[in-house]
Amino acid sequence: MTSYATLEDIENCMDNGWTDGLPVIPPYGSNVDAMLEAMGWQATDIVGEIPDQNITVRAEKAAATAVMAGCKPEYGRLLRTLSEAILDPMLNVSGAEVTTGGAAILVIVSGPVVAELGFEHEANALGANCRANATVGRFAQMMRYFCGRGGGTLQSHGTIGHPGRISFCIAEHPDTEWGPYHTQMGLPEDASAISLMSTEGPNSVNNHYGETGASILDTIGDCMCHYGQTAWYYRSGGFVVVIPPDHMELVKREFTREQASEYIYENARRQTDLLEEVGRIAKKPIEYAKVEPGTMRSPLKGREQLTFVECGASGGRFSAVIPRWVGSQNVICRQIT
Repeated sequence: MTSYATLEDIENCMDNGWTDGLPVIPPYGSNVDAMLEAMGWQATDIVGEIPDQNITVRAEKAAATAVMAGCKPEYGRLLRTLSEAILDPMLNVSGAEVTTGGAAILVIVSGPVVAELGFEHEANALGANCRANATVGRFAQMMRYFCGRGGGTLQSHGTIGHPGRISFCIAEHPDTEWGPYHTQMGLPEDASAISLMSTEGPNSVNNHYGETGASILDTIGDCMCHYGQTAWYYRSGGFVVVIPPDHMELVKREFTREQASEYIYENARRQTDLLEEVGRIAKKPIEYAKVEPGTMRSPLKGREQLTFVECGASGGRFSAVIPRWVGSQNVICRQIT
C-alpha cells in the first residue's frame, strides 16, 4: 500500500529537523518497508557504526533517509552499497560534517548501472537535473548530516561550505576512453561501482583554443595550482579531474591515463618559498608536511591522489578540477552486487 504525503506532514518533517533544508518525502512506514525490501535488509539490521561518536546506524534509518531523499526503490542495491560505504571508518563521515572546510560527500557512479538506472552523464553532468543523480547524491549528504552529527550533538562548522552539501553525484559515461573510473581503484572493468570521497566544490577549466593534449593538461594543472587551493601544506587530499569529450579528444591522442597523471604531477607545481611568502605554508612547518625550502612543490604527495572521471557533453571545451578534502586521504570504492 502506498502512502501519500500531505503538506502538513511535509511541514512537520521540516519542523522536526528531518530535512536538509529542502522538503522531504515523509518516511511513512509502508514506503520505508518497500525501501528496506529493495535494499535487502530487515529494519533492525546494522548497517554500520561511527565508533568515535558511539553511533550505530540501523537499516530502517538508512531506508527512511532514502525515502526522504526521494530515491526510487529501484535504486535499492546501489543504495545498500552506498550506505555501507558512507559508514566505512576510512571515509571519516563525522569529520566531513564538522570541518570548517565544509566538505561534501562526492558520489561517483560508474559502470553498467549508470545506464540501467538512468543516471545523467552528459549535459550538466556535475549538476544533473535528473532524479537518479539528484536523489542518490542527496541521500549521501542526508546520511552524512543525520548520522554524522551524533543525533543532534554536532552541527556543521563549514566556514562557507558549498552547494554539493545538498547533493553531489557524478555519473560517468558507460563507454569511456580510459576505462571506467573504478578501474583506478582496482575493480574489474565490467563492474558497476560507487566511489565516495569528501571534496570541495568543482572548479571550471576553460580551454577553447588549445591544439594539443598537453595544453589541456597544462590548463588543468594550473587550476590545481592557484594559491588559494587547500592542499599546499598537508597535501593529504588529492584531486578528481573531470574530462568531457571535447578535451578528451585532444588528450587521448597524446596520453594514456597513467601518462596524463604523470604529466600533471611533474608539471603542476609552485615555488615553495612563494607559497610561504603568501601564507599558504607555515614559516615553521611540521615534519608531516615535508616542506623543502627553495624547491618546486606539487599539491600532490603522489600520483595516486589524482584520478580522472569521464563525463559531460560535447560542444564546449571545458573540464573541471574537484579538490578532495585534506582531512580524509581515502577514496571508498565498492562494487555494486
